[in-house]
Amino acid sequence: MCVPLSTTPGCFMARMSHPHVTLEPGRIAALLLGPAAVLVPSPPAMAAELTAVVQPVPAGLGAVERIAVVEREVVAVEDGQLASAAGLLRIGEASSYAVPGEACGPQRLAEALRRHRGDLWSALAEFGYVGGRGGGVQAAALAAAFAAAPGGPEPATPDRVFASVEEFAARCCAWRDARPSTGG
Repeated sequence: MCVPLSTTPGCFMARMSHPHVTLEPGRIAALLLGPAAVLVPSPPAMAAELTAVVQPVPAGLGAVERIAVVEREVVAVEDGQLASAAGLLRIGEASSYAVPGEACGPQRLAEALRRHRGDLWSALAEFGYVGGRGGGVQAAALAAAFAAAPGGPEPATPDRVFASVEEFAARCCAWRDARPSTGG
């Protein structure tokens, strides 16, 4: 998505990066997986009612959006070699700041998860998704510090646990195309 910096013909355009997403209450780091889908790698236990706070990057390119979470599922994989978990959330309306990452598909996401030893932040960063904890190279160190913090948040209890990375990846990819609630 490009936003004009001026209204004159031939104006310069600013490329908006992936928005910064947090869930309230709790300031839980997340990423916008699709226009109406939010993903929380290694999710902590979350309140019953959540609001996704979506902020444009760079700041000032638009208003901060506050969108209610209308559906969620926590999934995990434990295949004997790696473990990973994801909070998958559908928000009540599409964010205007959705900047799609590269389509990752279940097989490619599974391969990236293996390369990153289950670190979903880093795996998704390979496909252009940037999350609240930095993504990419920094993600593993930050995730380890977050998990090891004394008195840190309890992890979310999974609704489903998959025995294969491919099944876990397929579930995450299926949520990418979540549609906003129609109110019914």
